[in-house]
Amino acid sequence: MRAEYPAVDSTLVGRTDDLAALRRAFERAGSGQAQVVVIEGEAGMGKSALLEAFLDELPTGSGSYQVWTVRCDAFEQDDAYGSLGLLLGESEPIESSTLAAGRLVLSRLGRGRRDGVTVLAVDDAQWIDRPSAQAIRFALRRLRADNVLTVITRRPDSPDAVELLSEELDTSTTLLRQQPLDASAVRDLARRTRRWEIAPDVASSLIARTGGVPLLVAAVLRGAPDQSSLATDIPATVEAAALRMLGSVDAHTRSFVEASAVLAEPADVIAVGQVADSTDPSLALATAVRAGLLRFRPPNEVEFAHALLRDATYRILPPDRRLALHARAADWTTGDRRLAHRAAAADRPDALLAADLVTAAETARSSLNFALAATHRLRARSVTPDPCQREQLLPGALIDRVDGQDLAGARDLVDPVRRLGGDALRSLALGLFSRETGQVAEARALLRESVDLASVAGDRSTRERAALALAILHLRLGEGDQAVAALAPAIGSDDPEIAADALTTKSIGLYLGGHLHEALRLIDPIPAGTDQAFWEADLLAARGMMRMYAGRLSGALTDLDAAIGMVDRWRPSTNHSRTYVLRSATRFLTGDWDGSAADAATARALAEGGSEAWSGALASAVAVDVPAHRGQWTIAEEHLATAQNAAAAVRSAQIAGAVAWHAVELAGAQDDHVRVLKTVQPLLAPEHLPRLGATRYHRRYMTAGIYACVRLGRLAEADRHLADYADLIDHWPGGAEPTRMGWLQGQLAEARHQPRAAARHYAEDLADPHTSAVPYLHAQLLHVSGNLQRTLGNRRAGIDQLLHARDIFTDLRAMPMLRTCEADLAVSGLTSAGPTDALTLTEREEDVAGLVVRGHTNKEVAAELFLTEKTVEYHLSKIYSKLAVGNRQELRRLRTVTRSERSGRG
Repeated sequence: MRAEYPAVDSTLVGRTDDLAALRRAFERAGSGQAQVVVIEGEAGMGKSALLEAFLDELPTGSGSYQVWTVRCDAFEQDDAYGSLGLLLGESEPIESSTLAAGRLVLSRLGRGRRDGVTVLAVDDAQWIDRPSAQAIRFALRRLRADNVLTVITRRPDSPDAVELLSEELDTSTTLLRQQPLDASAVRDLARRTRRWEIAPDVASSLIARTGGVPLLVAAVLRGAPDQSSLATDIPATVEAAALRMLGSVDAHTRSFVEASAVLAEPADVIAVGQVADSTDPSLALATAVRAGLLRFRPPNEVEFAHALLRDATYRILPPDRRLALHARAADWTTGDRRLAHRAAAADRPDALLAADLVTAAETARSSLNFALAATHRLRARSVTPDPCQREQLLPGALIDRVDGQDLAGARDLVDPVRRLGGDALRSLALGLFSRETGQVAEARALLRESVDLASVAGDRSTRERAALALAILHLRLGEGDQAVAALAPAIGSDDPEIAADALTTKSIGLYLGGHLHEALRLIDPIPAGTDQAFWEADLLAARGMMRMYAGRLSGALTDLDAAIGMVDRWRPSTNHSRTYVLRSATRFLTGDWDGSAADAATARALAEGGSEAWSGALASAVAVDVPAHRGQWTIAEEHLATAQNAAAAVRSAQIAGAVAWHAVELAGAQDDHVRVLKTVQPLLAPEHLPRLGATRYHRRYMTAGIYACVRLGRLAEADRHLADYADLIDHWPGGAEPTRMGWLQGQLAEARHQPRAAARHYAEDLADPHTSAVPYLHAQLLHVSGNLQRTLGNRRAGIDQLLHARDIFTDLRAMPMLRTCEADLAVSGLTSAGPTDALTLTEREEDVAGLVVRGHTNKEVAAELFLTEKTVEYHLSKIYSKLAVGNRQELRRLRTVTRSERSGRG
C-alpha cells in the first residue's frame, strides 16, 4: 500500500541541526535522563515534518525503543481527555480526574523497556484539550531517571499547549524554534519536489511572497504548471496556493479532497468516498497524494498533508458545496461528530437540531465533560429559532467552562455574556467566573443579584444554583454564618447534586460559624461509599476536615482516605488539592510525617495549573511543617514564601490566616519567638479571638503566642493570654491539637521558679490521651518534664521520659529537637549517635525513604508519590549512597527504633 500511495516529500529542509538535537536528546534519554524537546513554530513551518523525520529514522524492528504518539485534532479539543484517549487507545478508560488521568500516563510510561527508550510524541499540541494537557504535564513533572523522550510540536502562544511545559519540569527541556526558509533552502526544495533548478532571484521572490513558510513554498512549487510561472505568478496565501493545487487535479479528485477537508479528521477511505460521492475513491486518493494534498496512513486512513491546507481548502469551498458535504458527513458519522456536522450543514433555524444539541450538552455535563457541553450549547445557539433560548445558551456555556475550570476559555465568553440582557442565569454565570478568578466583591454582588432575579422570575433551579454558589463564596472567605443563611434556597433541592452539595456546604458553614458539633451531628450520620456519586468525595472531605478540628484524628483519616480513594470520580474543583492538604495536616499531627510530606507534594501538583487559585496558597503552606521541624529550613522558607505570595493574590482572610498558622510553625521550630509573636500578636487581639475560636484555629496560635511570651520573659502578658485561652477552650470545645494547657502552665511555673507546680501541670497533660495522640507534642512534653524531673532529683524517671522523647523525635527525624534531647541526655552520661541524615537528603528523597522504611515496595512508592518505578530506583540509589547503606533493610534499621528498645524504656 505504501508503494501505491507514496509519502509526500516533506518540507524538511535546512533542519539538520534540529535533527541532531533530537538525536542527542534520544541518547540522553537512553542513559536514564528524561528529556523533553519542544518543536515550536508558526503554522506551516515544518514542525510535524521534523518530528516525522526523526521518528522515521529510528531503526525499524529495533527493540531498544517504543513510540507512543498522538496527533491532536481540533475535533478532540472540546472533548475532555480526547487527546489522551487517542494516545492511550480505546481500551484504556479515561477518568474524570486530572490526578487519575495523570497516574494513567505515568503507568503507561513506566511500562517501557528498562534498557530502551520510550518516545512520547505529542503533535499539534496547540489543539490539545486542557484536561489532557494537565494530565500529561502532571506525568512529565514526575519523570526524572526514566528513559523517556517527550517531543511536543506546537504553535507559539497556545495556552493549553504551553501548559504542558514550564521551568518547573524536572526533565531537561530543549526548545527548537522553526524558522522560515532561506534562498538556499528554497532552491533545494525545488530540486526535491519538481527537479527544478531555480535562479536565486526567483527563490528570493518566493520568500518575499510566502514569508519563507515551508508549507506555502512547497504548495507553490507543487501547484505551479511550469518553472516560468514562478517568476510571474506566486500565490501569497495558503488559500491561493490551495486553489492552485486543487486546480492541478481533476474534478473527481477535488471532490474527494473537499470531502476530507469537511470531515476535518483522519477518516476511513470508504467514508471519505461516500461523503464525496466518489465512484473510484482509490484513484482519487492516489491522485491527491501525488499532488501533495492528502496522505495515506495504513491500514486504511486518509488525512490532509497539513492542517493549513485542510483549513484553506475548507475556507474556499462555496457555501452551498460546504453545506452539502456536511449533510453527507452527518450520515457517515455518529454521536457528537454527527451533531457537529448537522450544525455545520444547517442553513436555517432548526428547533429539532437545537433540542438535540441541548440534550447532548446536558449529557456531556452529567459525565463531567464540561468543555464539550459548552461547545454543544454554542452550536445550539446558532441554530435555535427561539430568541429566549438563544439568550440562555451563552451564559450556560460560560457556566460549563467555569465548572470545568477552563478559565481561559470562560474569559472569551465573559464580554458577550455581559452584553446580554440582565437575568438570573447571566448573573450566575458572571458571578461564578468572578468567584473563581478571585474577584470577590464583584462575585458577591452578581451572585446575590442572581438569587434575587431568579426569585422574582420563579426560576427555582437557577435560584438554588446561585444560592449554593454564593454560599461557597462565603465559605472561602471564612464567613460561616453568612454561608448558612445564603444557602437556604438550596436546602431540600430535588436535584441530588445540589442537595448533596448543600449539605456539605451547610456543614462547613456551621463549622466556620462556631457550631462544630452541630455540623458534625448534621454530617456524621451520612454513610460513606454507598452511591459512589461524584459529589460524595466532597462530602467525605468536608467531614474529614471537621473531624480533624474536633480532635477525632482517626475518623478524619478514615474519611480523607475514602475521599482520596474516589479520585477517579472527582469533579474539577478546588477540593482536589484541599483534600490532600487536609490529609497532610492530619498525618502531620498523627506523626506520619513522611505521608504528610507526600500529600503536600501532591496538593501542590494539583494546584499548580492556576485553576485552583484558592488552594495554591494552602498547598504550599502545609508543605512547610515537616521540613520546618526536621531542620530543613531553607525548604520550609521557600514553601512559605510561595504560600504568602499566593495568599496575597487571593485576598481572603481565611486563606491568609491558614498561611499564618504555618508561618508560626516554622518560626517556632527555629526558636524565633520574636517572629512568632510578630505573627500571632495581631490575632490575639480581643476582636479576633472569637473568630479564631469558632474555626478552632485558636489552639495553635494561642499556645505558640503564650509560649513565646514565656520564653521572652513577658510573663504578665503570658498570664493574660492564658486566661483568654482558658475562656476560649470552655466556649469553643474541640480542636485539631490538644489544649496543652498543662504544658503552658508548667512552662509559666518554671519561669517563676515553681518546679513542683510545673511538674503537676506536666503530669496533667501527660495523662491526657489527646496529647499522646499527637506524637511530636507528646515528645515535647516528655522532654520538658524529663528535664524537670532530673532537677527535682527523680533521675530515673527523668531519664526514662527523655529516652521516650528521643525515640519519638528519632522516628519523626525531628532533628532540632532530637539534638537538644541528645544534649540533655549527655548531661546524664547517656550518649547516642542518633540519625544525622535529615539534612543530607532532598525533599523528594525524604519522601521515598520514608515510604520504603514503612515497608512499601518500589511499585507502591511510585503509586503513592505519582512517580515511575524507574524514578523511585533512581532516588533510592541516591539515598543509599548518601546514607552509606546497601539496601532497604539497612535503611529501615538506620531509621527505625525497634519496638523492643522502646518497650524496654517504659
